[in-house]
Amino acid sequence: MNDYDWMEEATQEAAQCWCDEETKNTEMDVVLGKAIAKRIAGWMSIAAQNQRNTDYYRGLVVAIGEIIGKDAYIQDDGGVCTDVLCAKVPKLVKNLKQKLSALAGKE
Repeated sequence: MNDYDWMEEATQEAAQCWCDEETKNTEMDVVLGKAIAKRIAGWMSIAAQNQRNTDYYRGLVVAIGEIIGKDAYIQDDGGVCTDVLCAKVPKLVKNLKQKLSALAGKE
């Protein structure tokens, strides 16, 4: 997946630069267009990797929320979501840790 070079999409984006209102009367420069596309492709690759990382770590938080159970789905107003509320998971884990520590201290 990391080997994808994004040049086709980036070339299309670079070519669109000559379709913008302020540049539509400018003659297209193929060499410049390829240079622009190369840079765009680099940023697209970085963005794609960032999204893969985001999806991976969000998946870990969701998995933890699923283990916690119903509390990870309950909104502040009492409504229940169909998906884990990822923003609640750290606080729920902290609360569980405190409860476990309290139980361990009582033994």
